[in-house]
Amino acid sequence: MIVHFLQNPIINFKGKIIDAHAHIGFHDGQYLTKTDLDTFTKTKLPNKDTIEKFIVSDIDVLHGRKNEYEGNKRTLNLLKNDNHYAVVASCNPKTGSIEKIKKLFEEFRGMFVGLKLHPEIQQLEPSNSSYKPYLEFAEKEKMPCLFHSQVNLTPAGNLAKDINKFSDPRVIYKTAKRYPKVPFVMAHMGAGWNEAHDLAIDILVQSVKNKDANLYADISWVDIGMEGERHLSKEHILKAIKRLKGIGEKDWNYGDQSFRLMFGTDSPLARFKPDEKPEAVKNYANFVQDIKNAIKNDSVLGKDSKKIIKDLFYNNAKKLYLSHKF
Repeated sequence: MIVHFLQNPIINFKGKIIDAHAHIGFHDGQYLTKTDLDTFTKTKLPNKDTIEKFIVSDIDVLHGRKNEYEGNKRTLNLLKNDNHYAVVASCNPKTGSIEKIKKLFEEFRGMFVGLKLHPEIQQLEPSNSSYKPYLEFAEKEKMPCLFHSQVNLTPAGNLAKDINKFSDPRVIYKTAKRYPKVPFVMAHMGAGWNEAHDLAIDILVQSVKNKDANLYADISWVDIGMEGERHLSKEHILKAIKRLKGIGEKDWNYGDQSFRLMFGTDSPLARFKPDEKPEAVKNYANFVQDIKNAIKNDSVLGKDSKKIIKDLFYNNAKKLYLSHKF
C-alpha cells in the first residue's frame, strides 16, 4: 500500500459533487437523518471537494412504515429549503398506490426529480403488475427510476446459480425493455462485489448495443472494500467507464455512453454515518479520492481524467436528475 501511494500521488482535482444515492429514514438498525447528511454538505471534504447536492429518498416509505404521500411529503418539507438536496419520490407498489404519487407531483410540481423503487425490501418482482402504473407514470413524465440492484453471490463472490428474482440486473433489464423511454438506474451496479459488478456492466453494455432499454447505474458501494479497508484499484468502476466508452469493445458504433454512470455512496449508511463513525467524512473523502486517483493513473483514461472525473461526479447526475422539472 505504501509503495502505491508513493508511485501514485494524490490528484489535486477540487470539484463539485452530486451524490446520486442517499437516504433519510430508518434502515438496518440505523436512523438516517438530515443532520447526518449536513455533516458532509456544510464543510469541504479533506481533499477540498464540495458536495453540491445529495439525491435523497425516504427509506421508511420503501419499508412501508410511511405511506407514499405522507412519507415523501415529510422528506420534501425537511429538505426543500436547502439547496444541497433533491428528492426522488419513494414508491411502494406492494402496499401503496400510484394515486398518492400523482397527488405528490401535482401538489409539489417541479420538486421531485424521479422515482425510487426497491424490489428487494418489498420482496416484489419488477415483473409484477403492481409496478405498471408507476412505470407508466414515469414514462409519461419522462423521469428516471432508481432501482435497487443486487445479485445472489456465493461466499467466494461468484454468481450463484439461482437468480435474485427481485433485484438482479437481468431482471431489471427485462422490465426496462418494456419501458424503453424510461431511464432505469441500477443502484450499486449489481451490489456485492466481483462478478456482481461484472454482470451489471455486461447488462449496461448489452442494452446499449441492443438499443432496447435506457439503463444507467450508480457506483454506491462499488469497489469500496469491506469496513475499514481501502480498495484502491477501483477495478470495476474503471471497467465500466471504459466499456461504456467502447474501449475494448468490438464494432463499437455507439459513441461515448459513459454518461450512464454516476457517483453515489448510499449515505449516511454504515461507514458514512457521522454520529456512529467519527471518521465518516474521512471515509467519504477517501472513497472520492481513491476513484480520482485510479482514473488519473489509468494508462487509458488518464489523459482525459479531468473530464471523466467531472462527468462521473457531477455532470452525469445533473443531466439525468436535475435538468428537467417533473
